[in-house]
Amino acid sequence: MEQPLNSPLDIVYILRIDGTRFGPFETRLEPNKALIWEVTLNAGAGDTLEHHRPDGEVVSYVITNTHFQPQMAGIEAHYTVRLRYD
Repeated sequence: MEQPLNSPLDIVYILRIDGTRFGPFETRLEPNKALIWEVTLNAGAGDTLEHHRPDGEVVSYVITNTHFQPQMAGIEAHYTVRLRYD
């Protein structure tokens, strides 16, 4: 289910396999993916994306793939992060 555009952004962190943590990043989570507007994102398959919900719950997803999209025609550069809920 997609969130309305006026809803607050989701706060996520990236937890690398080696334990290094990056973030926070603002995004809108969608089923099985997140778009993160960063030019460099130190994440890859096997890392964890942690979604910190407003109620304090932390939901973890395994990152299955990342894809960088350079800036083009009015769209800022960003990463598409594919996710799997475990």
